[in-house]
Amino acid sequence: MAVHNYDSEGITFVDGWTSIKQKNYLKVNKMNEKTKKEIADSLQYIGMTQEEAEQKYENICIENGYELTDPLGLALYRSFVMQHRRSQKRPSNSGGDSLVKKCFGFFVGLEAPRDTLAWKRRKAKEEYNRDVDNALEKGIVAVATQNALGKWTVSTYKKGEYQEKIMTNLHPGAEEGNDGQYYIPLDDTERYMNGAENKGFGRPLATEEYRRQGIFYGSIDGGEMEIRPFSYKRTPCLEFAPNTFEWVHFLAIPNENGNLYGMTDTTLNSLILNSSLAPDNSDYRDMSNFNVEDFLVDSLKNNVVSLVDLDRKHVENLQRPYNQRFIVTDGVVCNMNMTPTSNGNRILNITDLNAEFDYEGNGVVTCWIPEHMEIDFGIGSSVIVIGNTSQRTVDGETEPATINASGLYVIERKGSVVEASPVVEEAYEWF
Repeated sequence: MAVHNYDSEGITFVDGWTSIKQKNYLKVNKMNEKTKKEIADSLQYIGMTQEEAEQKYENICIENGYELTDPLGLALYRSFVMQHRRSQKRPSNSGGDSLVKKCFGFFVGLEAPRDTLAWKRRKAKEEYNRDVDNALEKGIVAVATQNALGKWTVSTYKKGEYQEKIMTNLHPGAEEGNDGQYYIPLDDTERYMNGAENKGFGRPLATEEYRRQGIFYGSIDGGEMEIRPFSYKRTPCLEFAPNTFEWVHFLAIPNENGNLYGMTDTTLNSLILNSSLAPDNSDYRDMSNFNVEDFLVDSLKNNVVSLVDLDRKHVENLQRPYNQRFIVTDGVVCNMNMTPTSNGNRILNITDLNAEFDYEGNGVVTCWIPEHMEIDFGIGSSVIVIGNTSQRTVDGETEPATINASGLYVIERKGSVVEASPVVEEAYEWF
């Protein structure tokens, strides 16, 4: 297993591993003249300056645990250049055989981004605190101790084989453990559920890896309009937040199973609102006759539920695949709390004025609205809410289901947005 050298003061994460802005690395590693000449010869094929290409070479060496003078680092750089050349020969994103396709439509739901590695890092910490030797032997963590020279002895197991290496710097994901020791959470998933090999097995987990999921309705390269699960990973997904039910154009990668995937920053940078295009633009589509309510009833009838049946639907959905568990419901806003919770959610309470109200039942439903979703309506507005339900059990009593909203559509807009309550700071000086 390769354990990586990192400068903890100069690292940011993108593209799943690292983009490393070095500050002190060259003080202990110097590139030889032969390597510099080969990098210079490669510039015509990769469109970089000498400085940019040398930076790329350094990144490759650090990511894979090689010194700048190691011939294996140069071999990996050659592989990078050849891959870049092949990518330049591929068809453009305009269609044809390219994996990237033009998408047009709207998002029925778009969840807040979620750090998919948070659970694994938390598990690693728990296992380390429970039994450090077992966590090490199971490949859940690597363990690092600093020697008298200030370097780090990093110990790890991979497929039952003990490995050890002296490192100059710790991986940025390292966390302080017991008695001056540090532990590094590792990816301990050898194979995915579909049987595919996990190429990151045994490597340090990134400090974060975000994913945004959603439900997209639209066409791919001008084809038929259909519903597709959408998934977008890593840093660009944090800024990809079009309003739900707003017609948009963007580039993404569909697969044969009907899913749609965002691609690096290509998907983010290609996002265009249909309403921002001039009517004479070739990409503009007149969708003024499209009826959202009819679409939801016709195309998502298995997900539509009334507020009074929400608890029953929540139990029923537990038997369905995750990407089919979302619900579609409607109601009138009877209360709003625009002061964000600790995770950024605002709160809407909605009720069904057409149903017989039960003061002991689930007559008013709480909706958690993530911070990326726009709320431009007030109390009394009629809205459609899309999201996943959740339900807590407190002291043996099951509470009414609530909705983690991923989509909002205003049927009738009334009133004005309730202002967030100011945060009152307590005066502790009197203690």
